[in-house]
Amino acid sequence: MLVYAYIASALTAIIVGLIATPLAVKLGKALGFVSSPRDVEIERSPAADLGGLPVLIAILCATLVAYRIYPIPFEGYSRAVGGILLGTVIVAFMGFIDDRKNLGAGLKFGVQLCSVIVALYFGMRISYISNPFNTILELGVFSIPVTALWIVGMMNAVNFVDGLDGLAPGVLAIAALALFAISSHHNFQFLAIIFLAIFGANLAFLRFNYPPASIILGNMGAYSLGFLFATASIVQPVKAGTAMVLFIPLLALGFPMVEIIVTVLRRLVKRKKIYQRDAEHLHHVLLALGLPPSLVDWIFYSISLLFATVAVALSVGNRNIMIFFLAGLLFVFIVVCFKLAALERRNVGK
Repeated sequence: MLVYAYIASALTAIIVGLIATPLAVKLGKALGFVSSPRDVEIERSPAADLGGLPVLIAILCATLVAYRIYPIPFEGYSRAVGGILLGTVIVAFMGFIDDRKNLGAGLKFGVQLCSVIVALYFGMRISYISNPFNTILELGVFSIPVTALWIVGMMNAVNFVDGLDGLAPGVLAIAALALFAISSHHNFQFLAIIFLAIFGANLAFLRFNYPPASIILGNMGAYSLGFLFATASIVQPVKAGTAMVLFIPLLALGFPMVEIIVTVLRRLVKRKKIYQRDAEHLHHVLLALGLPPSLVDWIFYSISLLFATVAVALSVGNRNIMIFFLAGLLFVFIVVCFKLAALERRNVGK
């Protein structure tokens, strides 16, 4: 029955997503909820920005169908489900208003902190952290700020990568599939079902978001998906020695986290406000070099797949080999960054 629940979760999310997304496109255009690209490097017609709605509906329907087929994995998780639902609704509503009114950074941060309080109240907390060398660090009183940093960071990381058509849903689908593999391997059946639903919903949405997009996630979709990933990845305390708490989901979601780290550091170095918008994200660099958006998407899909593969292998395979592979991946990433920077300087000098 568990296998049927897994299959139902993925298929339901895909089917509902394929049906609901075109309806959201029509609804968005009928109500005037559309968005034009804010970056000169991206060329497409205005697209509906209600993408978060069909994605969340698909995830909810998939979870409910899986529950009806095989309810056992959900036993003991009613409190966590309530917290995830309430927090998702809060940040989704905030994102929807932000898409309409362009809320200030302070207000958005305040609402994000409210979602953190909800997560903490419903028992979702990072109590300790482990790493590839099986070293366990008990957080104690620091569990609250670490949990807050994780949730807020993930929401903004997803929002950062949602700056190019097709990028966010593709990257999130890959990460969700990796986290499904890890969860199912460690018999975290509830999480496996949730991540399969997220995978299917994003895969279906990608059909309409791939460049040139007819619909985008918008802030409603980006913030809510970030909250879902952040809370789902910590709702099940992972036993020491079985998997690496926080390190594994951090690695599976490697590209969004690299994006937010690079963005924050870049803005600090340039003495800009860290919440100030700019057109200097990693995908902007590649677009400025003349690469088409679809090719940029596939470059980052490949990077995300590498991160996801390392995360799965570290969790279920030979860690020594995968640590070596991760070091090699980091080296390649650094070399590519230097090459891109050199190419950009060469283009500017022409």
